[in-house]
Amino acid sequence: MAATGFTPIQLYRTATASAVPAAAKLADGELAINTNDGKLFFKNSSGAVTQIASTGGSTGTVSSVGGTGTVNGISLSGTVTTTGNLTLGGTLSGVNLTSQVTGVLPVANGGTGSSSGVYLPLSGGAMTGAITTNSTFDGRDVAADGVTADAALPKAGGALSGNVTNTSTGSLQVSQGSTAQRDGGTAVGRLRYNSTTAGFEGYTAAGWGEIGGGGSSLGSDSIIRTNAKVIAENITFAGNENGSTVGPVTVNNNYTVTVTNGSTWIIL
Repeated sequence: MAATGFTPIQLYRTATASAVPAAAKLADGELAINTNDGKLFFKNSSGAVTQIASTGGSTGTVSSVGGTGTVNGISLSGTVTTTGNLTLGGTLSGVNLTSQVTGVLPVANGGTGSSSGVYLPLSGGAMTGAITTNSTFDGRDVAADGVTADAALPKAGGALSGNVTNTSTGSLQVSQGSTAQRDGGTAVGRLRYNSTTAGFEGYTAAGWGEIGGGGSSLGSDSIIRTNAKVIAENITFAGNENGSTVGPVTVNNNYTVTVTNGSTWIIL
């Protein structure tokens, strides 16, 4: 109701919900209002009717944002559907990347880089199946190194297959121990240094035996070969070899030296 003595000013108006004035009803710059929705419109110089205000503030529904630009101060709830690119500034919180994001969200944007939503934690976790990479693991280029992963022997035990080549100019240290510390078993080809006899020995089908360059000696060129004076092991001549020992020599109790037919043992 207008105040007494004043003429009220009324805009072109409608009380129909969601109604928008037709462009043909307005002159350029003319205002119109929807009294039901509380929305204010005007007709611009291009002849288009545009909403310029609403009593609803920042709430309501954004049905379409055309072109490019920035929209500020909008609170979104429920499902947000977009085509093209949607750029969000500030902090995005309360979003479950596994169940609420479809498609591929790049890792750089907080995603997994995958549409599956499966990812390893920063610490721990396990992977199954093949791993394909075009990068490096700890500085090693897997693709350039070949298709076979590096293998390593355990700290104790283990076995190698194939040829082993040592290109070092140093030495190869073999196991060493006394005669009593010889390992059991009958695997031929074993090699060790015998600290009792001070010589290298190998295991053949005939048992343990001295190998070339083994045995203790005297002189810079091993000109004098020496042998121990006490035998503290069981020794058997197989029948197809001969042997000699410089005496005197003593065979300790509970040990024997067996010379099989066909063999000869000479004590000098």
